[in-house]
Amino acid sequence: MRYWRLLSLSCVGLSVCLWSLLPARDHEVTTEMVTGSVHTVTETPHQIEAQSVAVMPAESEHCGAITRAHKHQLDDWVLLLQKEQLEQHWAQQTHRLPPCLQDIAHDYMAYKQALTRVDSNLSMHERFEALQTLQGQYFSTEVIAAWFESENRWHAQTLARWQILSDKTLSEQTRAELIDAHISQLPQTERQTIEATQTLITLKHSWHNMDYNQLSAEYGDEAATRLMQTRKEQLQWRERVAQFKQRRAEIQASQIGGAQQSALAALRASMFTDTEQKRLAVVLAYPQ
Repeated sequence: MRYWRLLSLSCVGLSVCLWSLLPARDHEVTTEMVTGSVHTVTETPHQIEAQSVAVMPAESEHCGAITRAHKHQLDDWVLLLQKEQLEQHWAQQTHRLPPCLQDIAHDYMAYKQALTRVDSNLSMHERFEALQTLQGQYFSTEVIAAWFESENRWHAQTLARWQILSDKTLSEQTRAELIDAHISQLPQTERQTIEATQTLITLKHSWHNMDYNQLSAEYGDEAATRLMQTRKEQLQWRERVAQFKQRRAEIQASQIGGAQQSALAALRASMFTDTEQKRLAVVLAYPQ
């Protein structure tokens, strides 16, 4: 079981992290990739300019040495264009960036668009290689070090764990020992991230079958109390849904037309709040 949890962790980690660069700010929520920079501009320049009601914060004309903060500034610019629905016209909006970032903005957008064309069927190792190849095509060594060094290191480490876990020539015990050794040599922050993610995976797969004492011993009294309350609420919800389905079937068998619809509406209102009725509609539309 531990082997499969670790394999899931490594697979998910690499799959998610490899594409979280687009535009991302370390571990913040990623945003949708911008596409269509080569599309023909269908609006006149003054129409586009009229929509540009917001501008980037004032910056010095000279940015100095490239830093990760400059990538963050480009990400903010992309988010602004998305909000204003101008992402397809990004090339006409670089004037909203400091002059020292306008040229590299073209490389950044071309890089992100190239990522969207990477074959989704590639293996993890091939995806990592494609990612590094594209970075080398669009950016200098200095830019790669400033913008992508931490992500690339994380990807490489995740790939190393995945290769250990997928090696069928090793016993489960050997794989576990190698993984423990690998994680032990990582920086503290990265070890904590892996351990926290592994804890969540374990909790997701096991908490329904654990009693209060087991949950408390593993995760603490406060977490155990919340989890037990959640389990109780889930059970009550399932029971109410089952009762509703039974009474709905009775109404459908005994009434027709408008009377049936009125009776069903009254039944929903009597058993569920407005918010719960939305959840009920999803459950009924996609039965398990």
